[in-house]
Order: sequence, then structure tokens, then C-alpha cells
Amino acid sequence: MKTTFFRICRTQISQISKLAQAKSPSFGGVRGGFSRLRPLLSLLSFYLFYPHPVSSRLRPFAPSCLLLSAFCLLLSPSPLPAQTISNITLSYSCPCKVTATYDLDATKPTDVQLFYSPDKAEPRQWLPATIFPQKPAGTHTDEWDCSEDGASYGWFFFKLEPVVEDHECVWINGVCWATRNVDMPYTFADNPEDAGMFYQWNRNIGWSSTNPMVNSNGGTTWDNSTPPGTTWEPANDPSPPGYRVPTQADFQSLLNTTYVDNVWTTENGKTGRRFTDKTSGESIFLPAAGCRTYSGGTLSSVGTRGYYWSSTQLNAGVAYGLYFGSSDAYLYNYGLKTDGYSVRPVAE
Repeated sequence: MKTTFFRICRTQISQISKLAQAKSPSFGGVRGGFSRLRPLLSLLSFYLFYPHPVSSRLRPFAPSCLLLSAFCLLLSPSPLPAQTISNITLSYSCPCKVTATYDLDATKPTDVQLFYSPDKAEPRQWLPATIFPQKPAGTHTDEWDCSEDGASYGWFFFKLEPVVEDHECVWINGVCWATRNVDMPYTFADNPEDAGMFYQWNRNIGWSSTNPMVNSNGGTTWDNSTPPGTTWEPANDPSPPGYRVPTQADFQSLLNTTYVDNVWTTENGKTGRRFTDKTSGESIFLPAAGCRTYSGGTLSSVGTRGYYWSSTQLNAGVAYGLYFGSSDAYLYNYGLKTDGYSVRPVAE
């Protein structure tokens, strides 16, 4: 394999210098090296550009190198579907602090994770450095104390990536359904049979599915006001990144008995309905979590009925949803928007 080798040797450099234009793969972030060298020591920094198979998420780029004291960084964006990180710059300060500035394009607050690789030639192993939690869209500056992870000496590659839930969706009659309910806003429940949290229509505040009643912000007073809006707006969607509240049409597809079977069953001690694609055999389980009623948020029908919101309204006070019990399942067209129902999202 042919390798192009660049060597730069300077002392206390604080300017941006352009390296030769090279068609080399990006590893979705930043690479460079730092060490606890005395300030007066010369900096010997080098970069290797080489052909390497990359995933479809990564792309070639023209690199720039930021040299600051004993730290050298290679800058590049890290694109991902639905969430994109770009305009990454990093700096290093003694004794061992990395400061990252970046732009995040996301439809909802997203965890951003910094990774590093101790491999000198190319990143073979990515190690988690830290997570910058629940970042909204915009420009951010965050810090990592690299001494905490034993990364205070050596050469390192870096990358920044949005944290995407790793639960794979399941295709049923043309729609890819999440395998778990939404729990706290932007997170899935731990298990497919777990109830998660209840949500009022077009709101992203979760309510406990057991008593005592408490919401995801720590509040205990039920909101009796009718939520505004004519559809469930993306800014209020509690689904994890890459998912959304299903539409009325999504539920109609799930309830189409020509292509989908559904049966009342028990999974790990929890009752509910299992929906199975007749062609593929793929299935999802929806627990009968019950609901919280519009008047005061009273807990109702736990273990006997399931209520799941769609993003489609019927009128100013009512929205469509999925209802099921032990004997039937159907599209529900009289769910008051102030009720608290479960959310089972679909992939965007």
C-alpha cells in the first residue's frame, strides 16, 4: 500500500496551516496527537494519508491541520442521517483538556459522543471519551478532561458522533416499527414489554405509567389544558433520534388483517397484543399499558387495554390512535388530546 507522508516540526505553533490536497477518507471526526510535553519542547507532528475502505456514512475530504503547542488536530465533519455534526474545531490546554466546538443539525435534543483511538497509524479501535448530553440544534462548545480516561500521552484519532438508539426497527406491512415504547423523552423503554411513559398529544413531557404520578420534569400536577396544533409537531416529538410518532395511516397499515395478524398474548408476565407480518414473520409486541385520563391524570386500564397515539388529529380536541383489548384492536377516533397514552414510534 502506497503511503503519502507529511512531516511538520515546529515550536509553539498557533496558526492554521494547509496541508496538501489529498483524497483520503475521513473517519467522521478529528485525528491528531497530544502529550504532556514541556512547553519549550519542539513539536514533531505527522499525518498519514492512505487508501482505506470506508462506510457509506463517511466521505473523502480536503484536510486542514490546526497546530497548537503540543497538540495537532485534523478537522472534518461527521454526517449521520437525521443528525449531522459539522464545522468541528478542537483545542488542547494543559494539563489535559480537550475543547470541542461544533455545529449540530438535529430535529430534537441529541447526545453527542466524543471518541478517541490510540492507534498511531489508523483507527482500529474507537474508545468512548465522554458524552455531551442532550444538545439542541446549534453551535456548541464542550470540554473533555482527557486525563480521566488515561489518554494524556500519545497520538490519537478523534471523532464526534450523535448518539443514535441502537434498537433496530421491524418492518411490518411496509412500515418499520420500533420494538419498544418511548420511556423518558427521546429514549426507549428497556424491554419490549415495558410500558414506558404516557404522553399527552403534541407534548413531549412524559408521565409515569405507575403511581405515584410524576412527569419527566419532576412535576406532579396534571395539565388539563388542550394541547395546541393540528398535527404532532417535530419539536414536540418525544421519540428517540431517527424515529417519529406514527400517523393514522401507519396504524391502518398495522391493522390491515390481509397482511398482518394480531393476537392477545402475555410476554414476560405483561399482557398485550403481538402484531406479525404474514409474509416475513417479523413481529412487535405492544403492552397493554393502560392510560392516564384527561381529568387529573388518573391511571386506568393497566394490563387490560392499550392506547397508543398517532400524530393525526380528528378535530381540535380529539386525535386518532390505536386501541386494543383482549378481544379486538382498531383505529381509535375519540382519544381526547389531554389523555395520556403510550407512544410506539416508527422509523423516519
